[in-house]
Amino acid sequence: MNSTDTSTSLSFEVAAFNASIIVGPVVLGTLFDACLFGCLVIQTYVYYANFANDHRVIKVTVAAVFATQIAHMMCVSATLWNTAVNAYDDPSKLQILPLTACATILFTGITGALVESYFAFRLWKLSRKLLLPLLSLVLCVIAQVVSLVITVRAFNTTSIAAFETDQNTSITLALTSRVLCDTILTLSMAWYLRKQRSVFSRTTSTIDRLVLWTIETGLITSLVAVLVISFFLAMKQNYIWVGFYAILASVNGNSLLASLNGRLIFRSVTNESLGMSTLSGSGGERNKQPFVINVTQTVRSPPEVFKHDEREESTRLYTQVSSLSS
Repeated sequence: MNSTDTSTSLSFEVAAFNASIIVGPVVLGTLFDACLFGCLVIQTYVYYANFANDHRVIKVTVAAVFATQIAHMMCVSATLWNTAVNAYDDPSKLQILPLTACATILFTGITGALVESYFAFRLWKLSRKLLLPLLSLVLCVIAQVVSLVITVRAFNTTSIAAFETDQNTSITLALTSRVLCDTILTLSMAWYLRKQRSVFSRTTSTIDRLVLWTIETGLITSLVAVLVISFFLAMKQNYIWVGFYAILASVNGNSLLASLNGRLIFRSVTNESLGMSTLSGSGGERNKQPFVINVTQTVRSPPEVFKHDEREESTRLYTQVSSLSS
């Protein structure tokens, strides 16, 4: 009776197999992950080409994230092969949890821990307060420890359905901790950057851009993690959550490098805006005093001093936000 029920259940599952919600999310997730990995490669090259004087800890962190992402990309690609090729003629093979998928959990957790640790330390450098950075680190450690536990148990599990059921609480806890950590770091950085308006009085526009950039790069990772949690809890019967989980590590890695390489954009924008303000200021005065020959030289000096001071303040702000130097 039991064997009959089992075979009937299996045949029903195979007959009801829908590739668009099982294989499709894995394929799309892998393709997006490959694109994000390409962006990560470019960003890594840009970082080492332009910021050779950064603190050694930052450069080692970037190298570790890049190495982890190489392993992550290999595991995701192997999982795609197992899903789309090995199980092509037998959908029942999709019920088996691949070892490469288990390794993906490990590398996703490592990437998240590296990125969040850097952002937590950066928050401490900016705020000089321990409460929020320590809270972020605690959440990061919780997520990482739970991820390691999930990885170990995944290697000892062969059924995907059993894995999803047994690790439901652990997966939810790990992802929720990540979301809370990313949200605290992002909002705290935005808050403390806004407070710098009174300190760096001449770089208000630069601070506004930094706040927006921090929110954009930080909340993207939180959004992806929220999507993973939502689809995992609501639709365990399909692999949509797996597709979003496949890109989570790459989104984290790119957010780190986007934050570091963003210094190039902000510096160029600041220099351009300062140059325009200098030209507009001197041009305005030239229209007011068209017959005074020395007025251009006289009026240009104060903006040059202002330009020099603002660049110094911007440089100090960049250093405080994006590096480990004091």
